[in-house]
Amino acid sequence: MLNQYLIQLMLSKGIGEVALKKIINVVPEREWQTLCESPHLLGNIINCRGNTIESVLLNKDRAGQLYLKMQKNSIAMILESDKSYPPQLKDALGSKCPPVLFAKGNIELLSTIAVGFCGSRKVSEKGLSITSQCAMQLVQKNISVVSGYAAGTDTAAHVAAIENGGNTIFVLAEGILNFSYKKQVKAHLTTQNHVFISQFYPDAQWSVGNAMKRNSIIIGLSKAMILVESGKSGGTFSAGEETLKLSLPLFVIDYEKPEVSAEANPYFISRGGVPIRGKNQTPNLARVFWAVEHGSNHENSTKHSPVQLDFFNIMLQQARLVELPALSAIPCIHAGLPHC
Repeated sequence: MLNQYLIQLMLSKGIGEVALKKIINVVPEREWQTLCESPHLLGNIINCRGNTIESVLLNKDRAGQLYLKMQKNSIAMILESDKSYPPQLKDALGSKCPPVLFAKGNIELLSTIAVGFCGSRKVSEKGLSITSQCAMQLVQKNISVVSGYAAGTDTAAHVAAIENGGNTIFVLAEGILNFSYKKQVKAHLTTQNHVFISQFYPDAQWSVGNAMKRNSIIIGLSKAMILVESGKSGGTFSAGEETLKLSLPLFVIDYEKPEVSAEANPYFISRGGVPIRGKNQTPNLARVFWAVEHGSNHENSTKHSPVQLDFFNIMLQQARLVELPALSAIPCIHAGLPHC
């Protein structure tokens, strides 16, 4: 449910995600208007200074205008305490999950099984083809595709998902009122096959910092991540590192001869990313499907009995990829998945 007063608080200087989460948890919704009209009361809840109080008052009209625009554009506000807040995101990020999400589209998709994509904006033609093939295979298994709506890899994944009758989640690096529909995406959208979401205040501008921050949401909504091409720095590299840090399965396209845009792919495989290989440039996602179905983190795998682990090992051996000429002799390992 949209709330004009929560928007007003979000817009105000000195009220970040931590402070906003505290306000939501401590103050009943019926009192948010009181806080906005008498912002000096915020001092009883969070550490704030005079400029915060002034900012709350100054943002009253702006919040009202944004509220009306959001109503007109059928945008939903999802609080962390709401039933519609994605449980996968809570499980993955814990206390670091954003207190508010803004959404436009089919919010039920936020609770579906999904796999995330990250990759270069300047992805190679081979990378674009592999991205599309991976997304197509996923939606054929009723798995939603999550990505960040950037040029290159992200857009290719989104388009392939909805072109092939599947669903996709667009995670924005700007406010929900500031994105525009890309031509190649808009042509395939229906009322049910997509949702755009943002953790930022409604008219926030795109920024590098926001793009880095939204990577956590892509990862948190996903049962596994597919890294298509990564350089040795930048947003994709950061997303790969964060995926491993969160103990989520990271699957990495293993090129025989990596392009410059994929020069960090071998690094992520050496760190525990599972290589995706294939035959005739068709990626084999058998182990991705295995990870999605059986879970992935090391804590979960240790709960299985020896008989179950033997069975899982056999299944992975059967799912072993037909390899292209390997770019390295790195073993196929990932924390939480049996070695193959």
